[in-house]
Amino acid sequence: MQVSEYKSSAARRARLFRRSRDTWKRRAAEKQRALKKLRITVRDLTKSRDHWKDVAKRQTEQIAQLKAQLHQAEQDQPAGGF
Repeated sequence: MQVSEYKSSAARRARLFRRSRDTWKRRAAEKQRALKKLRITVRDLTKSRDHWKDVAKRQTEQIAQLKAQLHQAEQDQPAGGF
């Protein structure tokens, strides 16, 4: 006669193992959803940051052009002012 390692019945062990597996699967699925959500957030923030970098670069270039125009206009103006 063989002695069982467990004192509980096979049906009870199966139910507990099934519950444990289901809990593990649920937690893994929740983590995957959270990871996907974070990846989407990173993607959106990267896209937004790149957009605003481009806007800032264009405005910096425009400011430089306007300063050059102002400097040129100041030099073209006669010394008397009027």
